Amino acid sequence: MEYFELSNPWLIKLTSFLLWSNLYIYTVINSPEKSPEWCSRVVTLLHGTVAAIVGFYQCGVRTLNNADQLTSKVMPSQYALMLWSWGYFAFDLLWCVVYWTDAILMLFHHFSALAAITIYMQMDYTGCTFACTLVLMEITNPLLQMRWFLKKQGYGDTYIFLFIEVLYLILFLSLRGILGTCIIYWVFKTDIFCIEEKIITVILYIVSIAFIYDIAGYVVYKYKKELVSIKNYWLSKICKLLQGDIINI
Repeated sequence: MEYFELSNPWLIKLTSFLLWSNLYIYTVINSPEKSPEWCSRVVTLLHGTVAAIVGFYQCGVRTLNNADQLTSKVMPSQYALMLWSWGYFAFDLLWCVVYWTDAILMLFHHFSALAAITIYMQMDYTGCTFACTLVLMEITNPLLQMRWFLKKQGYGDTYIFLFIEVLYLILFLSLRGILGTCIIYWVFKTDIFCIEEKIITVILYIVSIAFIYDIAGYVVYKYKKELVSIKNYWLSKICKLLQGDIINI
C-alpha cells in the first residue's frame, strides 16, 4: 500500500501559510471590535512593508544593461523571502475567497502570484528575479493600506490622506504602467530568461494593466475638476506662447 509523502518544500510552504493564518487569527482575537477586512489589512501591511524593504535589498540590479545578477544562484535569504510571500498570498487568496467572492481581479492577482512564486522556487537561478518582481508588485502596497486605514478612521478629507493617495496613484501608474512596459519589452528582447519566466512576466503585466484601468477610472471620477483645471492651465500657456510667436512673425 502506497502512502502520500509530504515533501519538504510543501511542508515549509504549509508552515508559512499557517504562520500568516495564525497572525490573522491573533489580530482578530485581540481586535474583536474590528472588521475582518481591518484585520486582514494589518497582515497585508506587514507583508507589503517587509517584502518591499527586503526585496529591494535582495534585488541588487542597478541597471538593465548590467543585469547578470538576475541569473545568479538563489541565496537562502532569497528562498526564505519566497516562502514568506508564498504563505502570505496563500492566506490572502483563501481570505478573498471567503470574504471577497466578487473581487475576481484580486483573486486572479493572488492566484497568479502564487503560481509565479511556485515556479520561481523550483528554479535555481531566480532569486534576484523574484526579489525585483516582488518589489515592483508590493512597493506601493503599504501606501494603499495606509490610505485605507486613514479613510476608515475619518481622515479621508485631510491633507495627509490626499498626499498618500496621490503618491500611491503616481507610483502605481508609473511603476506598473511605464516601468512595467519597459521591463516586459526588455524581458522578451533579452535571452537570459526561460519561457516560464517570460510567461510569468506576461501574466503579471496583464494583471497590472487591469489594475491600472480600474485606477485610471477612479482618478478620472474623483479628480475630474482638477484634471480639467490642469488641462485648461496648460492650454492657456500654449495659446499664449503661440500668440507670442505669431506677433513676432
